[in-house]
Amino acid sequence: MPPSTPSAPNSSRRNLAEDITARLRREIVSGKIKPGTSLAEPDLAERFGASRAPIREALIALERDGLVEFNDRSRTRVRPLTTIDFEEICSMRMALESMAARIAAAQWTAKDTLAIEENIRRQQGAATLGELSHLDVDMHEYVVRLSGHRRLAAAWRGIRWQFEMCLAYTHRLQQTLEFEPRRITVDSHRRLLAALNSGKPELAAKTMATHIEGSLEWSLAQFPIVQSVA
Repeated sequence: MPPSTPSAPNSSRRNLAEDITARLRREIVSGKIKPGTSLAEPDLAERFGASRAPIREALIALERDGLVEFNDRSRTRVRPLTTIDFEEICSMRMALESMAARIAAAQWTAKDTLAIEENIRRQQGAATLGELSHLDVDMHEYVVRLSGHRRLAAAWRGIRWQFEMCLAYTHRLQQTLEFEPRRITVDSHRRLLAALNSGKPELAAKTMATHIEGSLEWSLAQFPIVQSVA
């Protein structure tokens, strides 16, 4: 019998846990599962047709993402996002992404411009706000990766899903207030691309910081706290 055979059940459970994590993460980030919603292990086990073990692993992974929290009794709920959360996430992004933009702009090529232009084209045609938010985050992640700064990238990945959760909320808010999220997002990203492609690293860093700060100020001015379920 091959040596790898005994580990197959653990591998299968790990794959199931990763699949459950990805599905719950997408529903939380998109707002399908509301902030403050309780996530009971027995209910999730029944929903996914799984044992409690992979459910627990998925919830622990989501807690590391900053999307859920455990109370003193180990009960789990989706983290409500407050004004302070918005401010902290955005201030971290401003520090990290402005640095990434400065480094990336110094080595920007025509290939990078084409990649971002394609992303923006897909933003224009996004079928849902969830797709728009995901493409938005992908564009920012591209700049972070291009910087080649490993510790910067690791710190950014630590808030990546919280960032997308905030962004998806902002896009829904814009639509509720009869703004056009796609137009706002695309126009802002075109200005950012121009700065990244300018050959001026300091301009790219400043434009990135302004881009992020503008999103924060707009969100908080319109509706300062993300409401959670009772």
